[in-house]
Amino acid sequence: MTDNSRQLLDYTSDQKIRKFSVYADQSHDLTNDWTLKYGIRYDYTDNKNGQFFNQMEGKEDVDNSSSRLYEQITNFYAGFDKEFESGLSLSLSATGEYYSIGNYHKWAVYPQASLSYSPSEKHTFMLGVSSEKDYPTYWDMQTSTTYMNAYEEVQTIEGLRPANVYSVNANYLFLQKYMLSLFYERSNDYFTMDMYQAKDRLALVYRTQNWNYYQSFGMSANVPFSIGNWLSSQVNATVLNDRNRCDNFWDIPFDRNKWAGMLAMQNHFSVGSDLGFDLDAMYRSSMISGISDTKPVFTVNVGAQWNFLNDKASLSLNCSDLFDTMRMKVRNRYAGQHIDLNMG
Repeated sequence: MTDNSRQLLDYTSDQKIRKFSVYADQSHDLTNDWTLKYGIRYDYTDNKNGQFFNQMEGKEDVDNSSSRLYEQITNFYAGFDKEFESGLSLSLSATGEYYSIGNYHKWAVYPQASLSYSPSEKHTFMLGVSSEKDYPTYWDMQTSTTYMNAYEEVQTIEGLRPANVYSVNANYLFLQKYMLSLFYERSNDYFTMDMYQAKDRLALVYRTQNWNYYQSFGMSANVPFSIGNWLSSQVNATVLNDRNRCDNFWDIPFDRNKWAGMLAMQNHFSVGSDLGFDLDAMYRSSMISGISDTKPVFTVNVGAQWNFLNDKASLSLNCSDLFDTMRMKVRNRYAGQHIDLNMG
């Protein structure tokens, strides 16, 4: 009910996808333990979407929609692997891609590299560089509007582009169990679903669209420890900085960044050789997502396991989110928007 008027919508959605793929791969063992790999892949997709309204009572600004998209992806890749006697391991590769859908055409190169070095059993250094393309669903790449109720609607728009994701990870492993990690990730043309309160009508619009980029960098540490034979624990701490930027988000572009942290702990208590208890906890601080902020969350999980009949049988009991606190709450006060959303 909106303005004391009755709204009734009945519609049918339809999607048909035809996909064809062909690929060829080859590898060669070269001298001095070098390995060469290369290959090619081609994908062709014919996607037809449609949404047709059978009944439209009390709402006049709705239209049938249909679209057809042809997608072509051609990949060429080559790479090599090498392990050295000094404890050094190296892998390098690169993929060249030509992507075409509708009027969008793009060439791109995606490098991959990994390096591992273990000068001794106590120390291991690892470095990884990766890149890939993240594709939206075919349904999100056509224009349509789905009405969830009289106030909320989900929009999809043509022109949604794949995202190019680049990441770097550096890890140090001490005594084969303590790990310190540095990480960086950037996703150009990042896409996600965001909420927006329309200014010309009473409507909350959910739309998946491209941002300029999403960027994150930070550090994490993982420390396991034990006390006697009765406690085995692991603590993980992460601190990171997120940056979200979109210059064409409706009429309110944004460029936001925020520091956040997460702390998690896992504990296993042993009572003899047959009975054990688990107690896990996790806390995550407030984070940003586009023009919205998520409030801090905290959760506790517990469990128990009993082994009997000479370890031939076991009984387990588990309870996730013991205090029912793992409920994401979203708050938005950006540029005149006023949204509070409780999820779960």
